[in-house]
Amino acid sequence: MKFSEFIKDKLYLLLSGALTFVTIFLFLHAVHCNQQVITIVALLFWAFVFVMLAVEYLRRRVFYQNVRVILENLDQKYLLPEIVEAPQFIDGMIFYDAMQEISKDMLEHVNEYKYREEDYRNYIEMWVHEIKTPLAAAKLIIDNHDHEVTQSIAEELDKVENLVEQTLYYARSTTLEKDYLIKEMSLQPCVNKVIRHHAKEFIYRNIKVETAGLEETVYSDVKWLEFILNQIVSNALKYSESGGTIRIDTKKCEDALILSIADEGIGISLNDLSRIFDKGFTGHNGRNSEKATGMGLYLCKLLCDKLHLNIQAVSVEGQGTTIRITFPINTMLLLK
Repeated sequence: MKFSEFIKDKLYLLLSGALTFVTIFLFLHAVHCNQQVITIVALLFWAFVFVMLAVEYLRRRVFYQNVRVILENLDQKYLLPEIVEAPQFIDGMIFYDAMQEISKDMLEHVNEYKYREEDYRNYIEMWVHEIKTPLAAAKLIIDNHDHEVTQSIAEELDKVENLVEQTLYYARSTTLEKDYLIKEMSLQPCVNKVIRHHAKEFIYRNIKVETAGLEETVYSDVKWLEFILNQIVSNALKYSESGGTIRIDTKKCEDALILSIADEGIGISLNDLSRIFDKGFTGHNGRNSEKATGMGLYLCKLLCDKLHLNIQAVSVEGQGTTIRITFPINTMLLLK
């Protein structure tokens, strides 16, 4: 708060004081009061006015400067009413009480939406677990009645299973920090499990898979990493031509291990490459094939961020795409 702004706001008091002083001055002259007395009265009057204004300015300046400093340094600005101290002047107290009421009302609304979101998430998780039973039963029936038609149905069921998994992880995306455990793990079993999951599609599409250097150990969450690799391999299969090859290997750097999943598919255009991890972005390929939801790679990026991993994509249109996941070689991640 600037002093000039304060004086401008209190201009009506100064004008009232000036009018009062003129009235007193005229009265003292009318009663033939001594000039020295008039001077003393004038000095005392204006001293009182300016002291009163200075005290009021300082009280307000300290409070509002404190509010501004706290607000500028506060990440969660809605916590301001809980931190700032109550002022000692009436208009400041009214402002402070209003902030308290607004904060209380906001928290009630936030809690209401929080409970709704939690209820919805619980329903989605329950639905996902329930839908897995008929999917598993349908796959069992298909295994017992092996036929060209049932194999086609099995492929579609695999796609449904993948979308169901995406739904589950997306529903949990706001509370992911409660659902993972970073520990030392081997890449080989994790990658093998993902490959076995897509084995039928590899065979049906006549696509080879080559692996190398997967004996390495990393620090991650097994369940989350399987989901990430499953999404990447699923995309690689989706956009690969029959007879192609998908290569999964590792490369050691100074302080990191890079896991690469490379395909020989249709690739990604340069315009789309920087946005493939954006939520809901399908790109030119996804719009053409009508197979993409734009959620798979978005969830991969979300999970990688939580796991302190770096995920990048390199692609040449018409030649293929490589997704690289970088694992820091640092046991300190276990403490996070």
